[in-house]
Amino acid sequence: MAEENRQHELQAAERAGRDGKSRRRLLAGTAGVLGVAAAEVVGRAAPAHAVTGNPVLLGTDNGYPVHRTSVFSSGNKEWAQLADPGDAGLGSQGVYGGGQDVGVRGEGAFGTGVIGHGGTAGGTGIGVVGLGNGTGAGVTGTGGDGGGWGVSGTGGGDGYGVAGQGGGNSHGVIGFGGTSGNGGHGVVGYGNVAGTGVQGTGGANGGNGLVGDGGANGHGVVGTGAGGGFGLVAQGGSTDGWGVSGTGGGNGNGVVGQGAGNGDGVIGFGGTSGKGGHGVVGHGNITGTGVWGTGGASGGVGVRGTTNAASGTGVVAENNVGGTALAVKGTATFSRSGAVTVSAGRSTVTKTGVALTSASLVLVTLQKHATGVYVLAAVPDVSASSFTVYLSKAVSADTKVAWLVVN
Repeated sequence: MAEENRQHELQAAERAGRDGKSRRRLLAGTAGVLGVAAAEVVGRAAPAHAVTGNPVLLGTDNGYPVHRTSVFSSGNKEWAQLADPGDAGLGSQGVYGGGQDVGVRGEGAFGTGVIGHGGTAGGTGIGVVGLGNGTGAGVTGTGGDGGGWGVSGTGGGDGYGVAGQGGGNSHGVIGFGGTSGNGGHGVVGYGNVAGTGVQGTGGANGGNGLVGDGGANGHGVVGTGAGGGFGLVAQGGSTDGWGVSGTGGGNGNGVVGQGAGNGDGVIGFGGTSGKGGHGVVGHGNITGTGVWGTGGASGGVGVRGTTNAASGTGVVAENNVGGTALAVKGTATFSRSGAVTVSAGRSTVTKTGVALTSASLVLVTLQKHATGVYVLAAVPDVSASSFTVYLSKAVSADTKVAWLVVN
């Protein structure tokens, strides 16, 4: 009866071929019968014994063959093999299929099309392995039309969801964004809870952790922070490594920062060990400027230095080999400078509201010539934040005196 059922199945497949179905459909129908038989072998513990060379029995388990069971098309263009103990020279195989287009195809009506489970008898066997020829991909996945993922991987325990290792000098993982509209991102990573979205670790011999190359005029790496988070965070190596290093191409800038609203474009905080590190340091090459600042078009300041400590200095200019420490091109303005007027008939005037220290020097000069009139002294009063100017004699008309406080 089993043999009779098998003949009916084959005859039905042949009739389907005569109705316009391809010979591959016939093979698929036959291979499906073999697949059912193989599945039943896995599912039952006591297969029925059938002598090698006899037909496969439908509706029951078949065993125990000492050679594989195979179906070949004309010219061996397509084939399906079951329960191969190693006859093909490829090791023990449960199912082996070959076709001109597809070797093995699985379709799940509501579930998974193909499942691979490695190492079921122990060990660390791989569930699914794909080997591409030439420049072909080893494994390729295409997501569903409703936005499905092309490839999805979930790691076990603390394992990786998807891991890729490049051959030779090639990349481990590479992603190409979609071409519609403005194009999709090549690689996107989302961290869970406090996890990092994308993390890169450079090779032990000085490899980069993360490299981004912008196309045309595009950015190499872009980071966007959420809420009050940073757009991009970098931490240098423990042996004095730089947190961020940027090298401009051609005459381009190495690092550029642009603040939003009233925010700063670039801000630096010095280290907290010892006397503390510098917030921002610039080293010019050859005759280049170490730090260059250009103020905004509406009267912005090019470079500003401030300190919140009484003993601190807002801006320091040094030349360690005896050259010019500070060069000013254009006018210079000092907050502790100005002019006072000695009234006609008087020889003194007092200027108040000037911050002074015991080291302060008050410099005073007349702003017009008057015969026999000159500055005798400028006497500071530190506690009163004032100084008094003394002239050689009373002036006959109001006389302006310029002053400047140093230190």
